[in-house]
Amino acid sequence: MIETKELAPLKCQISRLEKQAQEVQITTQDENELVMNLKAKLKEIGKEITNRKEAITKPLNEALKSARELFKPIEEQFENAENIVGKKLIAWKQKIEAEAHEAEAKIAARVEKGTLKMETAERKLDEIKIPKKTVDTDHGRVQFRKIPKMRVVDETLIPDKYWEINQVLLRKDVLAGIVVPGAEKYEEEIV
Repeated sequence: MIETKELAPLKCQISRLEKQAQEVQITTQDENELVMNLKAKLKEIGKEITNRKEAITKPLNEALKSARELFKPIEEQFENAENIVGKKLIAWKQKIEAEAHEAEAKIAARVEKGTLKMETAERKLDEIKIPKKTVDTDHGRVQFRKIPKMRVVDETLIPDKYWEINQVLLRKDVLAGIVVPGAEKYEEEIV
């Protein structure tokens, strides 16, 4: 592993080159050649920085990739099992809630009809068991939550402000010479 003190000579070189880059001015052909040499030297130093960095990061990335591959199958099985159990718990909870609402509606209908006293109806309503939102078990807590979500039901009704441009596809087509209204191909010079 590269220590910070091993990078000191490289840092010193970079500092010197950065200072030169800030001070440089091109007013003659000779100065232009000096700056081209500076650019080449910077490119060389850039490769050295990349090589030194990759000497550290490549083994780490390989180890990370290996660890992810090792755990991937069991993580997929875990997610599958968790989804199955979650769906079954929600289905059961919804069934119990539906039965509770049905029982409440029957009691309310009997009260309206006059075949059940209000006091008796209140007592019967208190006896109806509605599933709890949080249940503590021997292994932890199970919590039911309702999360707001969104679904598109008709794309034609969605206003234009919500549509995004596929930059990757647009760039590929424009650079391939396809004329796309609102986009153009141009060239930018870099060194």
